[in-house]
Amino acid sequence: MGIWDVNQKTFYLRNNQLVAGYLQGPNTKLEEKIDVVPIEPHAMFLGIHGGKLCLACVKSGDEIKLGLEPVNITDLNSSKEEDKRFAFIRSDSGPTTSFESAACPGWFLCTALETDQPVGLTNTPQDAVQVTKFYFQQDQ
Repeated sequence: MGIWDVNQKTFYLRNNQLVAGYLQGPNTKLEEKIDVVPIEPHAMFLGIHGGKLCLACVKSGDEIKLGLEPVNITDLNSSKEEDKRFAFIRSDSGPTTSFESAACPGWFLCTALETDQPVGLTNTPQDAVQVTKFYFQQDQ
């Protein structure tokens, strides 16, 4: 699946971190496709690198952030409590989609307005400094 934010930034890996930016020319091959395993009508696991790295909501003390964990997406089980951090709830609004963490309600996948910044999670989705709406397209 292709994913890009409403400002047309695509996802790619830099130093083992998922970032969003404008890839041009030969760099377009760095774009990460998102691997999806649906678990409920509106919930899914999200992975990259052929489903070998999965997006997760990671709690560290009072901090909540997006993590990439080396887990095979097909090994995840939605009925296991420890796998809940990998689940995201998809909400469609017209042509755009937002992704809310199932383990951390109220936290949404986001990108920064600036280019080449890490993809993260925000609990202020209305805040103008982050982008929480994405175009999500199944590869034809």
